[in-house]
Amino acid sequence: MSQTMGMEPLWTVRELAQYLQYQESTVRRLACSEPERLPPRVQSLGRPRWDPETVRRWVLAPAETRKRRVGRPRSN
Repeated sequence: MSQTMGMEPLWTVRELAQYLQYQESTVRRLACSEPERLPPRVQSLGRPRWDPETVRRWVLAPAETRKRRVGRPRSN
């Protein structure tokens, strides 16, 4: 696992999937085809990695600050 300067290690696809309660295959697919639906990942690494603190802030952020899904609105 990669490590940031003395901080918590960066998360892999598996760790991000566990935290978000997604399948690993879903995270891999989204990372390639719809990265805006996942927390921002650490750039300049060969494989996708996420900073745990950034992920936690992203999850706690109000939904309005995240990109909305595109498509037909659902009726309530």
